Amino acid sequence: MRAQRAMVFGVLGALAISVISEGLRLVGYPIRIELLLGTSIGLPPTTLAFAVGTVMHLAIGGAFGLLYGWLFETVWKHGGASMGMILGVLHAALIGMAVGLTPTFHPLVPQVLPDPGPYFANAGSLGVLAFFGAHLIYGAIVGHGYGHVATEREWAPTH
Repeated sequence: MRAQRAMVFGVLGALAISVISEGLRLVGYPIRIELLLGTSIGLPPTTLAFAVGTVMHLAIGGAFGLLYGWLFETVWKHGGASMGMILGVLHAALIGMAVGLTPTFHPLVPQVLPDPGPYFANAGSLGVLAFFGAHLIYGAIVGHGYGHVATEREWAPTH
């Protein structure tokens, strides 16, 4: 397994999710994963909490990149962007359920911060589409960056 590649592209994928989230915030959609993460450890909702949450988000992205690499190598014996996108849908489906449980474990939701709902459904249809779309992009970035796995490099296309 190429752990360093998996982690680097996992961080880049998480960064892409943050950029997408920022774009949505600029047009009025309350997609604030970084603030939710930063305040989940007891910080008040400030710029510091957002910064800490961003670091947490990038670290989680790196960890998920490792998981993707492991799955590419040991479970599916196949990598690349398309496999990453398939994994991104599975990732979103599972994580989206956990996001729906945010009020049960987050100290400030819903009293101070709004409940995102499962799959960010409380932001409306665009919230759900953005959630799945961002994870598709994450998977494509990790899969493309990780590349094909050892068992398929002999036959896989190079582009």
